[in-house]
Amino acid sequence: MLEELKVLLLVAIRNLALHRVKTFVVGGILLAGSFLVVFGLSLLGSIENTMSQSIIGSVAGHLQVYSADARDDLALFGSGFFGRDDLGEIPKFEDVRTEILKHPNVASIIPLGFENAILGRGNLLDELFERFRSVVKSGREDEISSMVETIRQNLKTVRADLENELQIASNPGDIRKQIADVETALSDEFWTKLKSDSESVLIFLESKIAPLSGEKEPLYLRYMGTNPARFAEVFQKFKIIEGENIPAGERGILLSKRIYDTQIKNIVARGFDNLHKGLVIQRKSLERDVNLKTIATDLPKQYLEVLVYLNGETRTQTLRELQEFLKSSESNVEKIVKDFLTVDDDNFRSRYEFFYAKIAPKIRLYPFKTGDTINLRSYTRSGFLKTVPLRIYGLYEFSGLESSDLAGAFNFVDLVSYRELYGRMSAEGQKELEEIRKQISAKSVDSSGSIEDSLFGTDSQLEKRVDETASSSSTAASTSQPLEFKRAQTGRYSPGELESGLAINAAIILKNPRKINSSQLEIEQLLKQANLNLKVVDWKQASGTLGQLVSVIRIVLLVAVAIILIVAMAIINNAIMMTTLERTREIGTLRAIGAQRSFVLRMFFVETLTIGFLASFAGSLLAVGLLFVLKLRGIAAPSDFVSFLFGGPRLYPDVSATVAVAAPMFVAMLALVFTMYPALMASRITPAAAMQDRE
Repeated sequence: MLEELKVLLLVAIRNLALHRVKTFVVGGILLAGSFLVVFGLSLLGSIENTMSQSIIGSVAGHLQVYSADARDDLALFGSGFFGRDDLGEIPKFEDVRTEILKHPNVASIIPLGFENAILGRGNLLDELFERFRSVVKSGREDEISSMVETIRQNLKTVRADLENELQIASNPGDIRKQIADVETALSDEFWTKLKSDSESVLIFLESKIAPLSGEKEPLYLRYMGTNPARFAEVFQKFKIIEGENIPAGERGILLSKRIYDTQIKNIVARGFDNLHKGLVIQRKSLERDVNLKTIATDLPKQYLEVLVYLNGETRTQTLRELQEFLKSSESNVEKIVKDFLTVDDDNFRSRYEFFYAKIAPKIRLYPFKTGDTINLRSYTRSGFLKTVPLRIYGLYEFSGLESSDLAGAFNFVDLVSYRELYGRMSAEGQKELEEIRKQISAKSVDSSGSIEDSLFGTDSQLEKRVDETASSSSTAASTSQPLEFKRAQTGRYSPGELESGLAINAAIILKNPRKINSSQLEIEQLLKQANLNLKVVDWKQASGTLGQLVSVIRIVLLVAVAIILIVAMAIINNAIMMTTLERTREIGTLRAIGAQRSFVLRMFFVETLTIGFLASFAGSLLAVGLLFVLKLRGIAAPSDFVSFLFGGPRLYPDVSATVAVAAPMFVAMLALVFTMYPALMASRITPAAAMQDRE
């Protein structure tokens, strides 16, 4: 047996050397196929691993639990930015927490709730007049004079815009009235009243002039209610980069650094940041990139976002610096700022550096900062608009995902404030409402009784039905809103409220993630036994279409590889068939000297396995080598979305030993299967047929 195998191997090597063209074609195809399978599957496995770390390590956890009565599927990332999914409720999170923690593989469970809010941002003149009011209150004459000049300069720009609008306006009367108001604010008589009646001056500016600047587009924020301390403890990627976490018992918000920089930051600074990323970091050009071209075109139109902050000495200093930088004699600040903001591929880098060195320190880059209070507005589940002022305690980001819009899409609030915005009254609120009811001698009315009897009966006391949840009664909602607004500013709550009461969903962290499938089934069983009507989903399903992305890519890759391999094997089959015809005399001679059909079959199989294993493992080694180089250098993420899939700005792929060995073996065996038909045909060649072919 060994002797025969040795002979077959020598014959195979000889034949492969003699038929170099066939060997090269077949070997090249097998090498390419093996390379594609090893490289593609290893790269895909690395992406799946990093993406799972991004999703699990940011907000999803290993499992998510939410109401089984939900009308919509939980989709942490994939249901549209300002959509409102109906996920039902977890009315008593403490009961769910108790049951789930009974499972031996559960490390922690974190209550969550996702909603959308509106953040009004006023306009440029609002901000200018707000600063002016503070300066007037301070009584500093030099600053007052400087700001008066700044206001008058900005009002001249507003007047010019209104005069241009008057040319095409369908309501010229309204525009003329607005121009008259601006003329009043520009007059010397108007400003002489500042010392004697400053309040009337300020009110006129704020009520008549400020609206002329137009309202900035409101900012839509996605926020998540949770237990901030527990969240930071469990999700290791979460880190505070400015300020502090929301203290226990305090109401507040943590803003996403990503949102802070890309949506809240001064629009001129954002324009420079986006252009710097595209032109300098990604090495694109304005002429070839439509989005960058649009940003560059719009940048000079935002000059007021700079001018409004320049007054007195800073205006003069900026004018002088711009004249020197641009080598210009232009003395009009408005025009020279517009000229500076007109950028192209050649001058951008120097203007970007100048902006952050000279101009940015003089303007307000962010409308609010850590320590300030913002008013978050959201519609409750019953349709009422709720406003809750929250202190900004800090800015956060997820390690390795700093540039990802997906990872930075959420802003964190304490769960008690989340419930206020959701429309669910807190324990503190219910207590205060009960005190008010006692003070006005109000009492709850049993819904099963007669409302008319309660209201119009013989009892002289006022009776009032109160909805304890403040979610289905407009009366209750209107009664509670002023109280809740005040509490949200200054009130505290018991830290225990974060782990009890309403939640929408909850993230489950497992001790051993490899047991995720069995743990999911067992947790579902625990909840069912406790009569808790909840469903449990894994991180892929919880993240919506994003979680299914890798599975889709895997299917597409496997289908593409299958098609390529089938075509390749068909080529191999034809190549071997051609070779078989060329070797008719050789095979006939072997049969004539006593070789059996089985020997001819084995000869072809050994040839195929020899070239198959050599070429396939060569392809695998090439793929492993390339992956090793990429692991050292990293693959740059071409977009912010891909950076989320990569788990950071670069992907460092790992090599799967299983794939590196199994893939070439599979390719070689597949080649063997496609060799069977040509081999069977070759084994049927008789000596007589070979002699006839020779003649």
